[in-house]
Amino acid sequence: MSVYVLMTTTERYRTVTDNPDLEKIVDYEYHFFGKKKSTFSVCKIKNPDTRITIQGVAEVFPDNSIPLKVFPKFESIEDIEKEIYELDQDEENKIIKVQ
Repeated sequence: MSVYVLMTTTERYRTVTDNPDLEKIVDYEYHFFGKKKSTFSVCKIKNPDTRITIQGVAEVFPDNSIPLKVFPKFESIEDIEKEIYELDQDEENKIIKVQ
């Protein structure tokens, strides 16, 4: 079973990581031309049967409850970082680790 899940929050929607079945480990911000475009949250999975809530931020839509199984899962934090840092290619695309 995969141990970690990657959640994304953008200007348009927020993925709720405040969930008793998840333990947030670390956040990474993605900046494009100096503007924060998204936040990636790495969470440890405590219960694989949980559902994740997606809420509208810039758009108004009803909260969505989505099964955890549709989110990308990884065996290690290093595997997730490898994926995230693919976006950190030059001065215009930066990933910043937030503690």
